Amino acid sequence: MTYASLILPYAVLEKSREKKFDRNMEFAAIICLAEEKRKTPEKISFISKLHYPLWAIPWKNGCLIIDGLHIFYPTFTYMTLPDLESFLNDIEYGRKIRNQFLNALDKHAVTFNGFQETSDITMKSIIFDKELLSDILDYVKETIISKTVVTEKIVVVPPKFDKTVTGENAKIFFDLYDRIQYDIDSLEHSAETLKDIMHFHRQKILHEIELVNEFLREKIDEIEPAVEKKIENLLKERDAKIKKITRVAEGELNARLREKERRKRELEKLEFKRAEYRARLGIRKDRHDKVGIKRWEQRLRTCEDRISEIKKILHNLSKYVQKISRQNQEDVRKLKYKYQPLIDIERKKIENIKASQESITKAKGNEDENLQFLASRIVGLIEQLKEQKSLRAAELESFIVLWQMKETTLLCVPFYIAGCKTETKFFYDIYPPLRVMNTEGIVKRIEKALLSFSLGSRIKLLLQPRSKALCEMINLTLEEKIQADKIFEENLQGLCASNNLLTSPDFKEKLNNGLEKLKTEKWIKEEESSILIEKYT
Repeated sequence: MTYASLILPYAVLEKSREKKFDRNMEFAAIICLAEEKRKTPEKISFISKLHYPLWAIPWKNGCLIIDGLHIFYPTFTYMTLPDLESFLNDIEYGRKIRNQFLNALDKHAVTFNGFQETSDITMKSIIFDKELLSDILDYVKETIISKTVVTEKIVVVPPKFDKTVTGENAKIFFDLYDRIQYDIDSLEHSAETLKDIMHFHRQKILHEIELVNEFLREKIDEIEPAVEKKIENLLKERDAKIKKITRVAEGELNARLREKERRKRELEKLEFKRAEYRARLGIRKDRHDKVGIKRWEQRLRTCEDRISEIKKILHNLSKYVQKISRQNQEDVRKLKYKYQPLIDIERKKIENIKASQESITKAKGNEDENLQFLASRIVGLIEQLKEQKSLRAAELESFIVLWQMKETTLLCVPFYIAGCKTETKFFYDIYPPLRVMNTEGIVKRIEKALLSFSLGSRIKLLLQPRSKALCEMINLTLEEKIQADKIFEENLQGLCASNNLLTSPDFKEKLNNGLEKLKTEKWIKEEESSILIEKYT
């Protein structure tokens, strides 16, 4: 694996700062900070400018940042998929046979309720801290845009890094991402296969409904004429019998009605005679004609007896007429009742076919709804798992720094480290990259008060950490590594001793020059400068 390198500058000017801040000022400021921070009586043994190694591995439209010291060991939780092979085998087995497909859906109703299990995958040395990644990207972009060129000697913190191992660490990340993408594709394939088989069976059900409807329509068309003819004949036969008994009843009824009319006329004549007889009887009584009275009384009784007899006959005739009418209605009703079952039997032949058609269609519809419900529910669960996997893939993608490069690049992040040895141990002070602030306005406002500040407070007002996350990475990780790894500490001490700025040939010149410039900007007092020069030179 080939790689390039990018040396990041230590002190970067704030955009509004116009004054330069050179390497000598940087070095002098670090000595001021180290002296201010030191609490032991021993003097500082070394101050070295080292570089923290970060690998940038190209990937997609950016790069993956890997800790060159292999201090970070973040974990990523991988969620294992359900048994997709078993699921696909079962539904493929039911591709042509619906009952087997439904059985497969029942069997796998809970298969996709969640991931089977999870496992934590250690991503050796890969940086997942998004704030840190964002700050690194800003750092890199700022360096590239400003075209800062570092000409000084570059000393990288040991150990020497095997780029092959670095690539292998990145491969764990890439393989995990590819594995998640494969899981997404597998879930999508499972969902599409399920939908495809579901669609096949639903279309088959619709086709079966069409075939049943076509067959039953043909059957109806086949028997309907015969049924209608049979019903027509039954109705004709029934109506003929009704007509016959009605005709007989009407003949009997008409005869009785004629007799009734004749009797009514006879009754009218008798009632007329009775009135006449009563008149004649009254005349004879007025004349006291006993013989005449007796004769007309006799005739009047005979007439009244006949009237009574005729009325009785008329009453009986009325009752008989009503009886004939009722009997005829009853006979007609019986005939209709007798023939209706026969007509219903014929009509049932068509109605039964239509009911069968409706029942089969409804059953097929219910089967389709059940199939769609079971399959759609599983598709929904698969889509949920796919969405969760997509979120995990997106989470991995979020760890990408959007800096495109053609090859693996070693990012050298500068920092100063000061060491002070006591009788029992070494103490270390680490100074991550700083940003040089534009403090001209502040100096003018508090110029007198500024000199009352401690030396460290004044320098901290001028130099501020360029990134909280970067400070934590360099400070905390190095401190933990030093405490946990004695070999690393020994190697670090050896590296610092061989690159001790305090013992460099031009140390005195650089310190004098840097302190003078800080003094000119009123960040350091004359007596403080003299003390430092005397102490270190």
